[in-house]
Parts: sequence; structure tokens; C-alpha cells
Amino acid sequence: MTQATAKLYDRFLEPLLYRWKSHVSEWIANESPGLTLDICCGTGKQCQLIAAHSPVIGLDLDLNMLKYAKSVAPEIPFVCADAKFLPFKTATFKNANISLALHDKPEVLRKKIVNQTEYLLQSNGHFFIIDFEQPYSTKSKIGYFFIYLIEFMAGREHFLNGREFVKTGGQRAFSQRHRLRSAKTHHSQWGSSSISMYQFGS
Repeated sequence: MTQATAKLYDRFLEPLLYRWKSHVSEWIANESPGLTLDICCGTGKQCQLIAAHSPVIGLDLDLNMLKYAKSVAPEIPFVCADAKFLPFKTATFKNANISLALHDKPEVLRKKIVNQTEYLLQSNGHFFIIDFEQPYSTKSKIGYFFIYLIEFMAGREHFLNGREFVKTGGQRAFSQRHRLRSAKTHHSQWGSSSISMYQFGS
């Protein structure tokens, strides 16, 4: 992705996610203050919100995304690295966050990201996830229809991985498969996505 594309993403898509990402920053500030790793941070908008209350490091594999993020928020440290090989020591972070960046990956990669995250978190740390849920009502199906259209434009691999994520139960089922214990969850107005604060353990 070019920096110009990153700028367009920041201008047109990030405003749609602002409310969700604000929840994450508020939950961290009020319930789990401490150093946070924002995984697959993209344009750095989530990092900016978290940084208003707590220290944060952004990580992404896309160097152009990070260059754009750094140009907007030069005070925030950003690291260019693969999320399945997180380059930090054990128990470095109080929190980790990943916003709408699990569904677009194959399940084997999602599992690696979760395993890496558990390794990096302190024993009382929290893992925040924003992602899609499996539609369960007419209203949530309508909400997911608009998500479906946006996802379709994101590219074939992204789209197919996202469809698989939703068909296999969305974020709720994903968390159960990977021993993520929900401490707090908030569903979107349409019921097609959710934000959760997790801890590791059965």
C-alpha cells in the first residue's frame, strides 16, 4: 500500500471506526492502564487514541502505512514487523490490541498471532479485539450485508478469509477456540461486530 492510499484509508474509512476504537482507548485508560501493543496498527489511528491516556507501540508489516502513521503521530513509536513473529520479550506489555485485522487472515495465521500475543502479555494483561460476528438476526444480517460489500472490494483473499471467519462463528467462536476468556464485551448497534476485552485462560 502506498502512503497516498494510506491517507485515503485514514480519511474515509477510519471515521467509520472511530467510535469502536474510542471504546478500546477508554477501556484501557479506565480498566487496564499500561504499555499497549497495537498489532496491525495500519494508519495508527488506534495508537493515537490510546496514547492520549497510556503508552503505546504500533506494529504493522506495511512500511508505507507506518511511514504515514509516523508522519501524523511522530511521538508514537512504530515497529515494522510480522504479527506472527512479534519482536519483543516475554511479558513486555500490559495490553495488546488488534482492530479488524484477524478476519482477513487464514486461521493458521490468526492462531499464531494469538499465541505470540499470549507470550508478550503480563499475567494480568488484557487482549482487546474488534472484529465481525456471525449474523444471528434480521437486523444483524442487514448490518453484515454492508460489511460484505466493503469486504468484497478489499480483494479476493481478504474477502474469502473474512467469509470463513464469519461462517465459523465470528469473534465469539474464535475466542472460544483459542482460550480467550471475555472480561467485557460490547456489540455494535447492528449486532454484526463486537469489541471484547479478553484474558488468556480456560
